[in-house]
Amino acid sequence: MIMMNAKMSSNKTIDNKEFGRRLRALRKEKNMTQSELAVKTRVTRSSVANWETGQRFPDIDALKLIAALFNAPVDYLYGISDQRYRVNIPDCFEMDLTKLNDEGMKLMQEYYNMLLKNYSVE
Repeated sequence: MIMMNAKMSSNKTIDNKEFGRRLRALRKEKNMTQSELAVKTRVTRSSVANWETGQRFPDIDALKLIAALFNAPVDYLYGISDQRYRVNIPDCFEMDLTKLNDEGMKLMQEYYNMLLKNYSVE
């Protein structure tokens, strides 16, 4: 079990209550009951209730299932990051930029600049 308020390398702490708030919000967005989440994460409904109130924290197996179920990075669930969605970009992809009009090229450049600005190597 992970200790409450364990220190992370980003100088933020894992807060069980924040995890619980985020989990509950994600569950409600999918119109899912605690019982339904319990079945999907292979635990009891009371375990889910304890996670959502911050009294307990899920084990690593349940945490992986939760992250996959809601397509949310673990850092978001922990409250370490506000990046809510996990996005997988292939190592290599092709796009014929010659088919873009001027507006499309402008948007592509803005998107590329945003990616560079937000990309960091730790």
